[in-house]
Amino acid sequence: MTPVQIRTRPPAHRRSATAVITVTVEIPADDPRLARRLTAALGVLAQSGGRVALAAEGAQQVPAEPAPATAPAALVIDVPGREVTLHGEPVALTRLEFELLAFLARHPGMVHTRPELLHYVWETPDLGLPGRTVDVHVRRLRAKLGEFDTLVSTVRGVGYRFARSTDVEYRPGPVQDRGLTI
Repeated sequence: MTPVQIRTRPPAHRRSATAVITVTVEIPADDPRLARRLTAALGVLAQSGGRVALAAEGAQQVPAEPAPATAPAALVIDVPGREVTLHGEPVALTRLEFELLAFLARHPGMVHTRPELLHYVWETPDLGLPGRTVDVHVRRLRAKLGEFDTLVSTVRGVGYRFARSTDVEYRPGPVQDRGLTI
């Protein structure tokens, strides 16, 4: 097996926050399990909002294992449609509640401080102003999420985190991370 070759093309436009990464991997023809595992790993990347294109050159493509039938997600966050549904029923969120939920869900497992949330969701700098704006919006958002209120968890003394869950479907829209680097 030859080493993996990686080429990265920087974002065409700074605000798009996307980059194209080309990876070339040579897999021995006598190891179809390795190809299936690599395809499954790329599928995970695609589910988290990335686009994945596979191309096989000079080798027989291994048919992918059929995906198991899954029930529709109980909580759907549709960013392009600006809609949140809970068991198929729309949830009435204000503009800032929706932006807050979408931002947290876009980065599951990542802790965001209150100043970060003020910057990226409210688009205002934290000038050390007293107030509990973020806390109040999180409390209202949790109340509207009902049984999924635990998805938005508090990290004491730090900020908030959105938990990873198989019951949540996040449908990303155009990337607008406003400069957030991970």
